Amino acid sequence: MVNSGTNIHSWAYTITLMLLAASIPLSKYTMSVTEFMLLGLWLWSGFSFSVSYRFYKLGGFFIGTLHLMGYIISLAYNNLIDKFGLFFRNKPAIVFTFIYFVHILGLLYTSDFNYALKDLRVKLPLILLPVVIATMEKTNSRRFRTLMIVYSIAVLISTIVSVFIFMTNQYMDIREISPFISPIRLGLNISFAFFIMIYFIFHDKKFRFWQILSFIIIAIWFLTFLFLLEAVTSIIIILIISIGYLFWRLFTTMVLWQKSLLLLIAITIPVLFFLQIRHIFLDATTAPEIEFSKIDKMTALGNPYIHDTLELKIEDGKYVGLYICYDELKLAWNKRSEIDYHGKAAEGQLINTTLIRYLTSKDLRKDAAGVNALTNEDVYMIEQGVANYNYNNSPGLRTRILKMVKGYEVYNQTGNPSGSSIMQRLEYLKASFNIIENNFIIGVGTGDLEGAFNQQFTSMNSTLESQYMYHAHNQFLGIFVALGLLGFIVFVVGLFYPAIVLSGFKDYYFSIFFFIMIISMFSDDTLETQAGVTLFTFFYSILLFGRKKGDNMPAGVSN
Repeated sequence: MVNSGTNIHSWAYTITLMLLAASIPLSKYTMSVTEFMLLGLWLWSGFSFSVSYRFYKLGGFFIGTLHLMGYIISLAYNNLIDKFGLFFRNKPAIVFTFIYFVHILGLLYTSDFNYALKDLRVKLPLILLPVVIATMEKTNSRRFRTLMIVYSIAVLISTIVSVFIFMTNQYMDIREISPFISPIRLGLNISFAFFIMIYFIFHDKKFRFWQILSFIIIAIWFLTFLFLLEAVTSIIIILIISIGYLFWRLFTTMVLWQKSLLLLIAITIPVLFFLQIRHIFLDATTAPEIEFSKIDKMTALGNPYIHDTLELKIEDGKYVGLYICYDELKLAWNKRSEIDYHGKAAEGQLINTTLIRYLTSKDLRKDAAGVNALTNEDVYMIEQGVANYNYNNSPGLRTRILKMVKGYEVYNQTGNPSGSSIMQRLEYLKASFNIIENNFIIGVGTGDLEGAFNQQFTSMNSTLESQYMYHAHNQFLGIFVALGLLGFIVFVVGLFYPAIVLSGFKDYYFSIFFFIMIISMFSDDTLETQAGVTLFTFFYSILLFGRKKGDNMPAGVSN
């Protein structure tokens, strides 16, 4: 282990780690800045201000500056020699960095160097952070605890800012309430911070009662926020890991009544979650029985209604086709909006169908009275392509399921997967497997991922709209497409080998974090963005390479 020299260097390193941890959920810019700060501390660890001052005192400004530059260059050179010597003796850390180097090898047969270089720049933390953290001073338990607290507070601040945006209604889509990083990445940060709170509550004996109480409140806040954000992936991650955690506690406790209680909770949680999902689905797709002999046939203006319970189906538990008077809709809408009734909304949807769905979601009749009952904000939302009042005004798991159901219905009717995230992912999977079949061994190259998918969508005659033509949305398949079987093997070994050799799966923090990341990689390109790759690499490196050995304790043991 290399000590950074003096207490000031030690604290500078610790503070920089904390700044980087806090930046992950809050700022892409400071993420980059703090990574380069770490690199600077790594290159010039051991720098002495007193030595620098003596150069100027003895040689004057000019000579002193020359001596200082020589000192700085010499220090960096010696640190490079010493620390790379340390790094090359750390086999697990070396294996982890192979994930980055295999992307460099992918340059040998890529055709799009601009995309490849951008990809390598985004993934630079995959080599920078493990090299720096593995060869710097190891973080002791007290500083590590502080690091986790700082990170959790940063995640909390990010959620508070998001709720403020939600309360001020400054968004068109609930995903826009996450201003710093994508909602998917924010959800992953919240998931990890949630389990940090669980550790503080149940395992860390260093906290007082009022602190534990605050951790409980924060954990509940995190969970509630995930439902507000409609972060289905993160909710499922927490559900799966929570069940795993309960079963682990079940096998490690010796008291029978505790075993029974834990088993009951572990079974009850998924059952209740399933029943809630089922209830929401049935509520959203089942409309009450209609007695057609009793429903109104005419509008308040004396025009006939159309009642259709077949063609327009059900939305939000209501028949879309009941109480429609197209003539009144057209006249009333054109008086309320500058966009013609037969025109298109900002997102490309037809105004007339969007209007009908929106009125249905507000339980208003599709006539002049219904249009006149809309607020100016409602009219604006329809003009922007929002087809359901609840999408913006009642976000949560129910609304997310509403969107998924409607997207699937549109896919069944039109064959276009663009409106359904699930059907989009199936399209991405199909494209991925087709590309892999034709580039099995070495893939398409580091820079040709996007081009390969665009070509494949074209050859498949995919009806996906261009704005939804993404990559695999699966990190493992994305690696396989770009780097083939050989790159995929290197990637999997790089993920698992260091953890196995260093007994990472015996550590609570690492186990929780690792499985959060692995589960996310099955539904998202986790390492394809700065926020995702930094989150993954920073905590992977800290938890495996950056803690003192005595602090890398088995799961459930307090630090």
